[in-house]
Amino acid sequence: LMPNGEKFSGEVFGYDEATGLVTVRAPGNIGGTHDVRIVKADACTDVKSIPPKTPAKTDGAMPVVDDVRSKKREEENIKAAQARAANIGVGVTQEAQDIFDALARTLPCRWQDRNIVVMDEVVIAAPYKQCAGVDGGDPRAVERVQKVLANEKKKLGLA
Repeated sequence: LMPNGEKFSGEVFGYDEATGLVTVRAPGNIGGTHDVRIVKADACTDVKSIPPKTPAKTDGAMPVVDDVRSKKREEENIKAAQARAANIGVGVTQEAQDIFDALARTLPCRWQDRNIVVMDEVVIAAPYKQCAGVDGGDPRAVERVQKVLANEKKKLGLA
């Protein structure tokens, strides 16, 4: 079980005692390819040793790594991590973060200091009870977000 909860199985290809990293490889989705994962051994849970159904026929060499594919996957993962990090408010209460998370499930939201900006049209400032429109924004957006905010706060037990 990987640190993110994902199940992954494969052959332990190598272990580096100095860093505590394990290299695991498994057959890839495309014939003749492998997926290779390098993970911290102590971050994995529920590790099981399962004997192979058939003996491995390998020369022991690491498979060729598709650099273009690896770079693309790295860029996608970095972008996803940055997006997740941008959704974490700095210096806000847990209640504020809970409100942001609830709103962000249905509406595009971002943090602007301690204010929640919704659809780039509405600003919700602490204590996160009232919505205000931005200059030149649609007043209907304020009404809509105010209703969604009230409903989400009710669901969270904050109303």
